[in-house]
Amino acid sequence: MLETNNFLYRRLSRRRFLHTLLLAGSAAAIDWRTFERMAEAAGPGQDHPVVVIGAGLGGLVAAAYLCKHGFPVTVIEMNAVPGGYASCFEREDFVFDVSLHATVAEHGMPQMILSELGIWEQLDVVYTPELCRIITSREDVTLPAKDPEGVKQALVNVFPHEKRGIHGFYAQMEQVIDELWSGQSGRGAMMANLEKLSLEEWMRMHVTDPELKHCMAIFCGYYGLCPERLNALFYAIATGEYLVHGGQYYKTRSRDLSRALARAIRENGGRIMFNTQVEEICFSGKQGRITGVKDTGNNIHPASAVIANCSVPSLFSSLIPEQQVASSYRKKLNRYAPSYSSVIVWLGLNRPLDQVSNYGIDISLDNDKSILNGQTDPARSGIGVTIYDNLFQGYSPPGKSTLSIMTLSDYGHWQPFEEDYFKNQKTAYYKEKERIAGCFINKVQKKLIPGLKDMIEVMEVGTPLTNIYYTGNSKGAIYGFNRDEPQLEVRTPVKGLYLASAWSHGGGYTPVMMAGREAATALLGDIGDKSI
Repeated sequence: MLETNNFLYRRLSRRRFLHTLLLAGSAAAIDWRTFERMAEAAGPGQDHPVVVIGAGLGGLVAAAYLCKHGFPVTVIEMNAVPGGYASCFEREDFVFDVSLHATVAEHGMPQMILSELGIWEQLDVVYTPELCRIITSREDVTLPAKDPEGVKQALVNVFPHEKRGIHGFYAQMEQVIDELWSGQSGRGAMMANLEKLSLEEWMRMHVTDPELKHCMAIFCGYYGLCPERLNALFYAIATGEYLVHGGQYYKTRSRDLSRALARAIRENGGRIMFNTQVEEICFSGKQGRITGVKDTGNNIHPASAVIANCSVPSLFSSLIPEQQVASSYRKKLNRYAPSYSSVIVWLGLNRPLDQVSNYGIDISLDNDKSILNGQTDPARSGIGVTIYDNLFQGYSPPGKSTLSIMTLSDYGHWQPFEEDYFKNQKTAYYKEKERIAGCFINKVQKKLIPGLKDMIEVMEVGTPLTNIYYTGNSKGAIYGFNRDEPQLEVRTPVKGLYLASAWSHGGGYTPVMMAGREAATALLGDIGDKSI
């Protein structure tokens, strides 16, 4: 365990790591006057056209900021709708959310960012009814929302022999949030202590029961690393925000957020081109100055700067001439590993689910083992169930229900199907994903919703190959690079090229939205310094 921790600590400098955590955790870490001052210093933006590659949340936020301050911005998106993973799709009379289960928007940086852009009031945020419900072969515990004391008591009721450790662990998590919001970031004693530990080491200081550890580390799936590899401070900040503020959801779907950002871009003179693929970034001169972006239709879109909201591996392997990137940077990126992907089963049911009142349920049976702990067959992994109709009335068509079943997945399981998939020869692939979906449904039927199979009206299954098809993300990654990789700087060695995605800042709605703001800020700073 100590060896793992030393590995983490060597690779994450204190400055960059705390920067990542603060971006992911608290609006208190940001000087919200900076952008306006830098925009004024940069002067009129008309002479600085910008192309944003990708209309995921990071690209949309960056474009919205720049359009608001008079920059001519073109967003180029390969799909027909904005949002990336923050989007929806329709099957018959159901509307399924691609990714969103819960986030922290109100009381966090998304609210600050969207307020700064003038669109927060256009959105409606609802709170999840509980933090989560956890079902194992032996235990069934529901952790309440926005109630740290209630969470402690719920766990004590199930694990009374660990009472002292439970209170100690969550008290320290609350202390981290207090330090973060009181402006002690980087100086708070608890933050400094946890920065040196893995989550497993932190839990082990308080408790020993493996079932309890499973409950305490239940949100590791949100971050894509097992407790032995996930930094304790990261977990304390990211999970502490859920503990204190509660999980939230953009009503009626995550696409409301993406559409609001796209609307702000257009209203301020920006352009979004859908169903358009980028072929290459164009350069001129000995110093390789960016001049534009060429799409696969051979159209050139003028640009003095590019913000990349796309897969970083694809960006540097396919869109930029080799001579424009230092070999040392390419070697650095080659050492980075993509995060896990996902398998999701979306179900539209022909009746209400009155027998279950919970929203987010984690199910892990005796033979289940998380992908985070070495499981390679998604069918044998623990699963997360989301029952969307327990968020608000009217989520589904009258008399029906919408739910999803999800697990993380390693790409290696799907690689044998890759070649045939992209040749549209999918017979074996369909058989495998239907096998996995059937296993998921059996687990939910056994532990949560008796008779589920007979209720299914619509079913759709997404895999890592689905993710590649719709996002272009290497290996279908849902979090960009692994979170134990050092965060990439928003500025790249290519002058005028900036990163704004999960690949640079880590996955999740908050980090990628913050990536968009940071990319726009960096661009303004370079214009003001006349370095581009």
